[in-house]
Amino acid sequence: MVGIGLVGAAVVGTPTVAVADPGDGLSETSHTRYELDGAGPVRVAVTLTLRNEKADSGGYSYYWDSYGIPVPAGATDVVATSGGSALRVDVEPSEDPSTVFATASFAPLNQGRERTIEWTYTIPGEPIRSDGYTRVGPGYATFAVNGPGDAGQVTVEVVTPTAMSFDSTADVFEPILEGATRTHRATSSTDDYGIWAFVSARDPEQVDETSFEVDGTRLTLASFPGDAEWSTFVQEQVTAGLPLLESAVGHEWPGGLETIREDVSPEVLGYAWFDSASGEIVIPEDLDAGLLFHELSHAWLHGGSLEDRWLYEGLAELVGQRVAEATGGPREPREAPARDAADALALTAWQEVDLEAGADAVEEYAYAASATAMSALVGDLDDATLAAVVGGALSGESAYEAPGSSTANDGRTDWQRFLDLVEVRGGVAGAADTYRTWVVDAEQAPLLDERAAAREAYVAIDETDGAWSPPAGLRTAMTGWEFAAAATVRDALGADVAADAGDVQRAAEAAGMPAPAAVRALYEDAASDEEYAALATVLPRAADVVEVVGEASRTAARDRDPFSDLGEVLLGVDRAAAAARAAVDAGQLDAAAGSADDALSRSGLAPWAGAGVVVLALAALAGAVLVVLRARRRRAAPATAPGDGPDATAPAAPAVHENGEAAPEEPDVHEEPDVHEDGEADPEGRETAEVPVRS
Repeated sequence: MVGIGLVGAAVVGTPTVAVADPGDGLSETSHTRYELDGAGPVRVAVTLTLRNEKADSGGYSYYWDSYGIPVPAGATDVVATSGGSALRVDVEPSEDPSTVFATASFAPLNQGRERTIEWTYTIPGEPIRSDGYTRVGPGYATFAVNGPGDAGQVTVEVVTPTAMSFDSTADVFEPILEGATRTHRATSSTDDYGIWAFVSARDPEQVDETSFEVDGTRLTLASFPGDAEWSTFVQEQVTAGLPLLESAVGHEWPGGLETIREDVSPEVLGYAWFDSASGEIVIPEDLDAGLLFHELSHAWLHGGSLEDRWLYEGLAELVGQRVAEATGGPREPREAPARDAADALALTAWQEVDLEAGADAVEEYAYAASATAMSALVGDLDDATLAAVVGGALSGESAYEAPGSSTANDGRTDWQRFLDLVEVRGGVAGAADTYRTWVVDAEQAPLLDERAAAREAYVAIDETDGAWSPPAGLRTAMTGWEFAAAATVRDALGADVAADAGDVQRAAEAAGMPAPAAVRALYEDAASDEEYAALATVLPRAADVVEVVGEASRTAARDRDPFSDLGEVLLGVDRAAAAARAAVDAGQLDAAAGSADDALSRSGLAPWAGAGVVVLALAALAGAVLVVLRARRRRAAPATAPGDGPDATAPAAPAVHENGEAAPEEPDVHEEPDVHEDGEADPEGRETAEVPVRS
């Protein structure tokens, strides 16, 4: 209580709680010590020395007769003593529902007088997942520490077993090893009122472990002892959500995770984290599927794969919330911040901070702003399109190359390349406006204007040249946001090259054949002035040759009369047409034109060649028939009828000359009856001439 009264008069005052307040004339020196044993509650001792240095003024004298210190709302056994005597302690609420003031009353402390008060109390902690933020249990503790007093006159110590890790929202603690304990000591004030921080301590060995397997990955859950609800929740969500995460980012699970740990540190630091070095995700006790999947997505989305922090944090939030919605898990989407907030910044300026520093107002704004911007950019995409954009970003692909290309214009995705992917592969209109609002600063904004003009010119070329990609030199300039270089390439290409490329493809389509691969490569790979100039000649020539080759191919393939079909086979019209197609596909335009002309010429001769072959064939056939008929006429009847003679089955002995040599055989003869002109046999049976035939 602060009292104000007239000198020599009765002293009256207005009841208030006295706390550390620089400049109020009360000197405050304190030493606060928190002791943890890793098993039971936290024991706290506060020694505070007060000295009234407020001078009398205007007939008034000033004194204090009470003083309050903040303690956790659930604190028990609050005792205050001074000079060996117990003081009355009243507990009063504060603006923070997790904190109360323990106010000790004493005799008036007049000017020049000094009093030392000693408080002790116990922090038992609050149940897991209760509204308060103080937790104390086997192997873990999180609570607020407070050391009231003037600058340079405050000391706060937190004593823990050496097995326990220690985190704080204030980077003012220095560890001092003392045997089996470690004292974390702070002597630098965090504000004008002394030292305030939120701290946590954790023994990673005091856990309940549960292991399970999902998609071939074995994970261990490390929960607070006895918190089976958390382990069950995480296992169910990860089992259902990990395949959905793979689909959302367009890449298979990369591994690198072994443990998901429940901890109090995220409550202190203001964020959870994925530590790839230790293969561990650390999340709080909250059953928050959105946060869980946010951290799991960092297996893909991190600073090693994406250049800007807002990209991987914004995507992690968007993907995490989408997967949580799909699994039906509880989630708490971030609300959009005010763009003109005091701690607002362009997202391209958001950098990584020291993990030990904890979250501050800038961090809170940037997390919310990155989530808001990313939702506006890709939040409305369907799953497949989102995967195409995110997957391309993770692979470092250029939006100006075919999806899946990992060689041409590949590189680490930054805010510029990501905008291209969103517009080109995502088909998102108005993405640049989102960038103007949330992403870029005043110096970067003019780049968006330059890009808009360059994009318009590029799209005009890309639409004119059909299914082919614009030349490599132009694609490279656009990928690198080198818009002046892109304009130079467009000038070198000229106004007609893209249309010529489209003409080649239309000619090929009309010919019923693929566009020539070599000509396409010549167009798409062009990256120098010489190559750009060559296109002005090659492309029109290619369109003409493709047309001729198509005519030759159609001529060779069409059905005709039998004479023509036979002639085309004999003259190799199909072979000539095939040679023309192969040559034009290889870019050998002169050879293709020659083969096509050859095919057409041969096709013109085909009817005559086919008819000639048929005539020759018929003549040959007629000659063969005549020979056969004459052969049949010359065949004579046998000298002895079958069955005549003494032994019809025995072979006749050969005739032998008197000198013993075989006599020449008598020729067989065939007698034909005389035939009248009317075709009937001569009734007189006159003999005819005998035509010897060798048997």
